[in-house]
Amino acid sequence: MENNKIENINTLDKLKELITVFSIAFENRYTTNDQYLADMLQSKSTLILGAIVDDKVIGGLVAFEFNPIHGSKEFYIYDIAIHPDFQKQGIGKKLIEHLKDEAKQRNIKTIFVEAETEDTGAVAFYRAIGGEEVEVRHFNFEV
Repeated sequence: MENNKIENINTLDKLKELITVFSIAFENRYTTNDQYLADMLQSKSTLILGAIVDDKVIGGLVAFEFNPIHGSKEFYIYDIAIHPDFQKQGIGKKLIEHLKDEAKQRNIKTIFVEAETEDTGAVAFYRAIGGEEVEVRHFNFEV
């Protein structure tokens, strides 16, 4: 796909386009408000990347930078998705490569992402782009 690019998302309109893609890809409805999204866009620890084709967001990722106690900053990819019409064209890999470049600029040594075992497409994608698989248990605590 020749007419695509990866860029930082920094406007509410583009972020809403990305959320629409996430809703389609994850078959989930997101309920956020403009102030919440504006706060995300202003956060220095949040990086939102968009895959853009003909000025339209067709995928992207949301990653958070944090400083664990061991002394080496990390990126956590919270969400990454490509619209189903554009999957399997190398766009997800381009997003990860762009994130790696951003990590180098920020002196971040590790990027990690979780994938549910039954999400075989995500697991296969992360394996294919060279992710090191580590088996863990994820626990949620409702507040």
